[in-house]
Amino acid sequence: MLRDLKFTELLDEIASNSPAPGGGSVAAMSGAIGCSLLMMVCGLTIGKKKYADVQEQAQQVLNEATRLKGEFISLIDDDTDAFMRLFDLFKIKEPTPEQQQALKAAEANAIAVPRRTMETAFAAMEQAMKLAPIGNKNAVSDIGVAIHCIKTAYKGGKLNVLINLAGKEDAEKASHIKWLDEMGDRFKPLKKAAMAAVKERME
Repeated sequence: MLRDLKFTELLDEIASNSPAPGGGSVAAMSGAIGCSLLMMVCGLTIGKKKYADVQEQAQQVLNEATRLKGEFISLIDDDTDAFMRLFDLFKIKEPTPEQQQALKAAEANAIAVPRRTMETAFAAMEQAMKLAPIGNKNAVSDIGVAIHCIKTAYKGGKLNVLINLAGKEDAEKASHIKWLDEMGDRFKPLKKAAMAAVKERME
């Protein structure tokens, strides 16, 4: 599995002329890196006398960031698996009824997986927002980098939802676009507020 490769090996896989792993897996990897940075800052906050009054909050963020990191790691492989399943089915010139049903399921999954990436990124951004005002001030720039990594995960997931909507019926497409718009209405102000908290503490 991709998650078990050495970092340089994973980069080589991404750089190869194979269509997967591609942007969806990279989006999930970005989210995992962002969560790892949040975990690091929590580790630099927990146990420090200067931050004695925020120990419980920092521990809660650490617990949730750890869980979300695991979700993103799973999504690295899930995205590639979803694409390859779809790719293999598309190559069948005269599919049987069973294969046609499998194709529909694969198309749905190719949309569901990046939507999960977006949802995981939203949850991760909530943790960044909680940590930004209380985390070790010496590492507040690392929270900022985490925010940008998480944003990449979100945006990457959105792009993969959109590309997989191409050719869909208008009614089906409309429901996904509505969901994307609603997610954007929630994500954008959250990311903005998190970065504002980081910048304020860097002044």
